Amino acid sequence: MVDERPSCFGIPEYCMPRDENRIIQPQENCRFCDHLRECLQTAIAASGGVEKLKADSRSESEKSFESEKSEDPGGIVGAILRWSERKRNAQKGGTK
Repeated sequence: MVDERPSCFGIPEYCMPRDENRIIQPQENCRFCDHLRECLQTAIAASGGVEKLKADSRSESEKSFESEKSEDPGGIVGAILRWSERKRNAQKGGTK
């Protein structure tokens, strides 16, 4: 049987690239491919597996949060962010 998979099969950079926020975005032209599931499984494995993808996403979101926090916005947005931080610390058992 001839391998009928497309040339892009299982290539993470093509079938599951990340956007400017480092979130994986599926390709529009992949949606109707007969090999979608197997292709994504292969791409995930080539990227280091699901756990690595989760860890990468977690570290990216933490970096994003830290950079937003360091900008120290003022006004209502700053007040909401400070309130949110205090609430998060209180839920973790930290100080208010």
